[in-house]
Amino acid sequence: MEHLELQTGSALAGRIALLAAHNQLSHAIILTGHRDLIAAGRYLAAAMECTGEHPPCGHCGPCRKVLAGIHPDVQVVEDREHKMISMDVLRALRADAYILPNEGRRKVYIFPDCTLLDAKAQNVLLKVVEEGPPHAAFLFSAQNSAVLLPTVRSRCVEWNLGDEDQAASAGDSRAEELCALLDRRDTLGLAAFFTDLETRKISREELQSLLEHTWELVGQSLLAASGCGGRNLCPHLSRRQLSAAADVLRDAAAQLRFNLGVGHMAGALAVLLHERTGR
Repeated sequence: MEHLELQTGSALAGRIALLAAHNQLSHAIILTGHRDLIAAGRYLAAAMECTGEHPPCGHCGPCRKVLAGIHPDVQVVEDREHKMISMDVLRALRADAYILPNEGRRKVYIFPDCTLLDAKAQNVLLKVVEEGPPHAAFLFSAQNSAVLLPTVRSRCVEWNLGDEDQAASAGDSRAEELCALLDRRDTLGLAAFFTDLETRKISREELQSLLEHTWELVGQSLLAASGCGGRNLCPHLSRRQLSAAADVLRDAAAQLRFNLGVGHMAGALAVLLHERTGR
């Protein structure tokens, strides 16, 4: 696991592990930035195929095969005979996606360089990405997601690996403060924390980022409490309480994507977090 985190970045590794543990990895993901996107794609694919208790475990047969590049259901999409990925390769991929996996849980297609997909090629993929079988997953890699058509991007979740360290550093202080308040189950402290955010006129995007980062830290604490190692910033909370707090934070961050008012959300979160972690 340590080797994988060094390859992909610990923040990304923690996010993948958390989503995989809750079976919430999207079937279509765009990885952007200047890191080793192929390594990140393989790590994601390993999480999708892992049969261990805490995916990606890095030790089970499927994980080892994915990371070694020999898993029959994980394909790196290339076309060495042409400058761009040809329509024939993509049509064959599209047909293959509807065939059940050979031995894994999913069929995963990794696109290591989306600049090799022109507009016609992307349109060939569009329907299978949007309406394909539930066992098919697509991992697109590009330094900038703008190389993909808006219609493709709208059907994917985008993760910018280039911003991982910067975002983690900027959000660590407030997210860790919120974790400490949760761990103490400090009702007044939680209320004061969110009131202060509202007084500072925090933007919807900033609050969403804070909640997502705190959710990741709580998720890491849940994994640590389950015996997976790593940081546990909430050692006094049970796994049930950590899971409940993670659900609240995840749902609140998701609601903020739909222009929910910051004041309404901040006002409700303190009470909701206290109630859920007290069960």
